[in-house]
Amino acid sequence: MRDVIIASKNPRAAERMRAILQSGQIFVNTLLPSGAEVLSYASIRPEAVVVCGHLADMPATELARLLPGGFDVVWLMSSGDPQPGYSSNLVPMQKPVDRAELLGTVRRLAAAESEQSRPRAVRAPEDEALLRAAKEVLMRTLGISEREAHRELQRRAMRAGRKLLDEARQVLKTAGE
Repeated sequence: MRDVIIASKNPRAAERMRAILQSGQIFVNTLLPSGAEVLSYASIRPEAVVVCGHLADMPATELARLLPGGFDVVWLMSSGDPQPGYSSNLVPMQKPVDRAELLGTVRRLAAAESEQSRPRAVRAPEDEALLRAAKEVLMRTLGISEREAHRELQRRAMRAGRKLLDEARQVLKTAGE
């Protein structure tokens, strides 16, 4: 189980959030008032779920970007906050937040293994080369990053009901490579 921390410049709001989480049997390890303190915490702990309100020193999106692998941010955003772009470790939740949805989200994230602690599957070198070639085609044709190309490949495979390697072959076949 990963640590759960609350980050908010408002101590009363942080205490209310702690009470909500603990009423749902979610232990809160600590309350931190700034993004800098969360980053300091991250330097000594390998992973955690950060339930984030407003911070004085940085927006939640920036905090999520700066945190190392193993950290997820549940951002309790106000209606006036700008919509975040996609970030694999950021879960935005619009206020007023549904209590059951918040508890379920934090519970799932805290119980989930982080990508960092999960053993990585080892693929054969020829499979890696096939995936790399398909991603290069997608990067070139769609003008996207390698990470985005990998996600696009995953999306296409799921949509078509194929395995990832089969979808990579299909991308290469369609591109004539």
